[in-house]
Order: sequence, then structure tokens, then C-alpha cells
Amino acid sequence: MNLRPALSGLVVAAIATLALAAPVHAGDADAGFYSSKQPYPAPTQADINAYQSAPDGYAPLATESVARHGSRGLSGFKYDALLHRLAETAHIGGGFLTPEIGDAFTANLDAITAANVENGYGMLTGQGARQHQGIGARAAQRNAELFAGGGRIVAETSGEARATESGQNFLSGFGAAGVALEPRPDLLYFHKVKNPDGSAKAKGTPERARAQAYADYIGAQTDDGGTIAAAYDLIEALPRSVDVADDLLSGIFTPEFIAAIGTDDAHTWYNTADGTKAGAIVCAPGADADADPDACGDPKKSIESAVDAAMTLYNLYIIAVDMQEENVAPHTFDFEQYFVGHQADAEWFAYLLDSEDFYEKGPSLDGHDETFAVAQPLLDDFFATIDARAGGGDVAATFRFAHAETIVPFAALLKLPGSTVAAPDNAAPATINDVYNYDTNPWRGAEVTPMAANVQWDVVSRDGVDPATGADYTPLVRMLYNEREIAFNDSCTAVSAGSHWYKVSELKRCLTGVATSESPLLAVVTTPTPPSEPTPTPTPTTSAEPSAEPTAAPSASRDVAPTTAPFAGPASALAATGGTTNAAVWGIGAGLLVIGAAAIVIGRRRSAQR
Repeated sequence: MNLRPALSGLVVAAIATLALAAPVHAGDADAGFYSSKQPYPAPTQADINAYQSAPDGYAPLATESVARHGSRGLSGFKYDALLHRLAETAHIGGGFLTPEIGDAFTANLDAITAANVENGYGMLTGQGARQHQGIGARAAQRNAELFAGGGRIVAETSGEARATESGQNFLSGFGAAGVALEPRPDLLYFHKVKNPDGSAKAKGTPERARAQAYADYIGAQTDDGGTIAAAYDLIEALPRSVDVADDLLSGIFTPEFIAAIGTDDAHTWYNTADGTKAGAIVCAPGADADADPDACGDPKKSIESAVDAAMTLYNLYIIAVDMQEENVAPHTFDFEQYFVGHQADAEWFAYLLDSEDFYEKGPSLDGHDETFAVAQPLLDDFFATIDARAGGGDVAATFRFAHAETIVPFAALLKLPGSTVAAPDNAAPATINDVYNYDTNPWRGAEVTPMAANVQWDVVSRDGVDPATGADYTPLVRMLYNEREIAFNDSCTAVSAGSHWYKVSELKRCLTGVATSESPLLAVVTTPTPPSEPTPTPTPTTSAEPSAEPTAAPSASRDVAPTTAPFAGPASALAATGGTTNAAVWGIGAGLLVIGAAAIVIGRRRSAQR
């Protein structure tokens, strides 16, 4: 799609939409311990102002991204269904502290179920739509120069409805609502053999083999005898898990009822019509199962302990913050009330939920990469997209929309902030220090993969031949993580000290192991100082006082750039190399005369600036 006709109102629309992306209660969300259901933390103006300009002489070439879907409702009739079954038992057996508390609890369950039936289970909420509209608007504003001459957009989706909805809202905010989204489950739904549309990845394909290998690995690790299963068992059995569950539930249920949970069939509940393991599949009241199959519950889900019950309630609490616009009459609900004064409990439940994502999608076990190597084709696609554009392709932007199951392993593969530390590979953990925990590991679902989490790469290039390589200048890339500009991991070297721009050749080396002989640094273009006129010898004076003029210290060689030079921005000369710019670097023979070398350097500099 050529965006030339739409550009007249693009920046205006982008600015107008900026306000749409902030979470409704951003301040509360920061302290709410919502794990991966954290509403999108939209960037501040200070975050945007901190973006570094490209080095002098470089202009926008392309932009690309991958994003998680925005805020959604419940993915299925699950947590609400299970608590409905539990509440029915509590009402009959006097399990609530008071009848009034029981009635209010059930009313909250009825309301959140009705809200999800109306919105569609698993679908974006109004909040989620606005998040991606805002991200798209800001991407358009940031890349206005890129599209000033037109350019084609490619938009891709995992094929899941909420991912497609997210892409549509992003494109609307971007000003390119006419761009069609292409389903790419091979690239963006790499964690499952079965695709969102019900089809399966073709047998014999790398995508099928990769998804199956991942599923087999997770199955073995989480089954009896698996290391991850052992970690889960220890974490869930920690005294703190039991204590926080009792603490939370004690504000709603009697001690006797809490103690009875999981002790017999009457106090164990499955997601079925009657709550028993053999019960019939149950669908949400008022739902059209044909139109919304997620409105019918998975009968394998259950509550078999007080910790299960508390975690199920926590899951309604964290999804409620993503349903601000659906929480209206005639179906208003309030799950936050159960966590007032229980922030420490909420933090622990966030840890319990984070543990699963960390082990099954993130950095996981030390010495293993199975949980994030599955994202390698996505990284390869990022590079292939840049190569195609640099080779003369017309695709200026590629936007991808997927899931937490996409973002979490991608973040671990790139070693993004928070995704750099694995847990001990201990098949028989004995203490919390033998497993993933908040004290020793920085991984947090709320920071790694909030709703609408995204990774964006901006690419710049310059015309001409790089005198350091004798080839076309290598494009440069900078990364935004949730729209904050960040450095690539420490194994990658930026073009200069303090810069967030990196050569593509360097990123291929440090992220994929592709060897390169090209320096990751930008060379300093220097102009030799012309010889000055001889200074006349001053006439000696008879004064005994020393001269007031200080003697100049010997200057450093002009061929050596300081290693600590900060990134100077667009108005500066090219950034410092941190090394020597000698005749070998520039391809000038050692026998050239000084004046000849100066002419060559000056000529190349003028050519590069055109």
C-alpha cells in the first residue's frame, strides 16, 4: 500500500491518538501485581524525547515490530466457571462468612461472566483496542520521514482473533486501516502444532517439527520426574503459598470451609456442569457456543486445594483491570475489594503465575534453550526483512501481532532486560534458592510481557561506499521495547560509546553467530590540518617575569578517537570509533603523500554528504 495519499493527516491523527494508549489506572496498575495481565504501560513524553537520532548522514530505511495482543477478557469460561461451582457448595454448606458476602461474591461472578459473554471470551476489550491504536499512532509519528516518499506496509497476524483485532487497531492508529493482515501461524504461533484456525502445521515442515519438539520438551519437563515439575511442586508447597491462600480466602469463607477444600469429592470442583470430574461440559449462561466456542469450559480444569482456589480468584482480579470499559451496568463487578490490604498476597500470586511463564516460555533452566530457541525463525525473519529492504525491496514496514507465547521466548532469545537469568537446573530442589524466585531473578511477567508488549526495530541507512569496507554502508538498527529505547544485550557492540544504534552485521554476529570481519564501530572521518605558516621567533625581552602565556601541551594524535566519547546526535560528526583510523583502515597506501591523502578523504566526505 502506498501511503502518499494518506500522509496529509497522518501526523495530526497520530498526535490526536496519543492519549488513547495509557492504562485507565496506570498508577494503580504499577502496584497491583497483575503479572502478565498488566495493562500496557504506555511511554511517557520523556521516554519519547529520549530517543536518539540516527548518526549524521543516515536516513530512515525501514521499521518492523512484533507485538502481543492488547488487553483482553477471560480467554475462556474457566476461572469464573470454577468459582461458580465452589460458590454453590459454599452457599449450601454455610461456607461463606456471611450470607451477604456470599451473595456479593456470586453477583461478581455473574457480572464478569456476563461481561465476557457480551464482549466475547478471549476478545480484545475496549482498553486493548485503544492500546494498539496509540502504539500505531506513535509509530506513524516516529516514522513520518520514512513514509514521506511512500512505501508498502506488510501486516501479519498469528491468526488468533485477538491478535488480528490488535493489528487492525494498530493500523487504524497508524493511518493505514486499508492494509490487510496476513495470517502467519508458522511464524507467530510457533509454539503449537495446531493453528488458531483449527488446521495443523503441515507434516514434514520445519515449523511442524519445531512446534512438536517444543511440545515434547515441555511435556517431559512438566510430567512426573521432570525438572520443571519438581520446581512447581516445591513452589506450590512452600508454606508461604498456603499461608497467603488462607489469608486471602479468610476474608470470604469460614476457616472450616477453607480447611475442607480438596479433602473430598464434595470440596473438589471441576469445570463441568455439576462440578464433578465426570460432569458434562458447561457453557457460560447466555453464550452462543457456535459463535464463541471459548464460552464453553475445559472439563479438565479444577480446584483441588486452597491454593488453587486463591489462584483462581487472583486470575479474575488480574483480568478485571483489563476490562475497565466492560465493567459497566448491567454487569459491574469488583474483584479488587478482595485484595485490599492483601498486596503482599497479590505479589506472591504474581510470583506463582510468573513461575509458569518463566519456566515454559522464558529463560527457564540453566544450560537449556528449548523454551526460547523456538523463536529463532522470528529473529531470522527480522533480519531477512531488513536485507530485503536494503536490497531494494519496497516494503518499508512490517508489523506482526501475536501473543505472550511469542513475546516471552523472543525476549529471552534477545536477552532483553529482565530475561537474562535462568533458574538452576536442579531435578531435586530443596529450597526456594533452587528454583526461580523474585529475590534472585529479575524476570517479571508484568515487565517482560504486559498486554500489548512489543519489540520494534527502526532501520536507517546512508548512500555511498563505506571507505572502511569498500562496500555499501551497512544499515543501522535501534530497538524499542514497549516503546522505550534500549540497548541490545552486552554481547553486542554499538556504533559508538553511549549509542543505541548498531550495525546489522554486528547484530547478526552477536544474536545469531554469523561471523563478520566488519568493525561494529563507525569510523571517524577526519580532515588533516593544513600546515600552518611558520611562527616568527619572538624577540627576547629583558623582563625577568615568566611569560603569562601557558605552554600548550602536546596534542593527541588526530587519528585516535577517545573511547569514552558520548553519542553526539545528528548535528555532530560521525561517532567516535574508539580506535585508530590509519592508512590501512581507509585503504590508502602507506606511500601516498600527505596532501594526496587529504584530497581523497575530503572528496569521499563530500560524496557521502550528497
